[in-house]
Amino acid sequence: MRGAMMAALALALAAVPAAAQETTLTEREAVALLAEGAWRERFAALNVALKLGPRASPELRLAVIEAAWAELRGGTDTPPEAEAMFDYLDAVAGLRDPRAIPLLVEVLGNGSAASNALADIGTEAFPAVIAAVSDPGEHPYDVFGGLTALRFLLEDGALTAGQVERVRGVVGDRLTGVQDGFPVKAAIRLAVALGDRELRATVEQIAVDRDFAAALVSPLLPDGSPTDHAYWVDQAREHARIFLSGGGADIGPVRRPGSD
Repeated sequence: MRGAMMAALALALAAVPAAAQETTLTEREAVALLAEGAWRERFAALNVALKLGPRASPELRLAVIEAAWAELRGGTDTPPEAEAMFDYLDAVAGLRDPRAIPLLVEVLGNGSAASNALADIGTEAFPAVIAAVSDPGEHPYDVFGGLTALRFLLEDGALTAGQVERVRGVVGDRLTGVQDGFPVKAAIRLAVALGDRELRATVEQIAVDRDFAAALVSPLLPDGSPTDHAYWVDQAREHARIFLSGGGADIGPVRRPGSD
């Protein structure tokens, strides 16, 4: 029965122009194609989820998340030049489904879409995000994305007093010792947004004391190779000055809530 349905769907899709394919599929058919269809068929099914967003059925939302995991892990029949992962992540980001949290945390280093999507989900995403930014072995890009997601949650007013306190703790950790320059920039911005006096004092010291900033920012990349230390120190100090002055609202990443 299932094989017959897949064959019928494949024939139907082949007969319909690509631009119109999304209108020919029911959610049930889209679920089936995401699980077992060829890559072009999965794209057609993905369009259904992209159009519905959080209004998609629980079954379709889960099928999109599972298909996105499959694309992320590789081994599908999707040609590399299709750059399908971006489409899958767009669809996942629009679902506002807590079941997508592990996937979104996994791709935090790939840009602000995941940070925004986690903020759209709300406080259910908080434990996974705080864990990612607290992990000293996490990749700096992922820490940057996680700190950004925490800032978005803070700006949305979504965090409890206890959660804000935990955010203060991880920001303090990321402004202590030796840190990669990329998350230092995110930590500076979040520290100022928190309005905490001690964290603000640390940011003020970064702004005025080059030696302090130079001791904070690592001269090495995650792989142990040297970085342009002077550049990253200057970046940290510039960020500190801008955000302490109340500016920087147009500096990305910026909060872009998804639509209902």
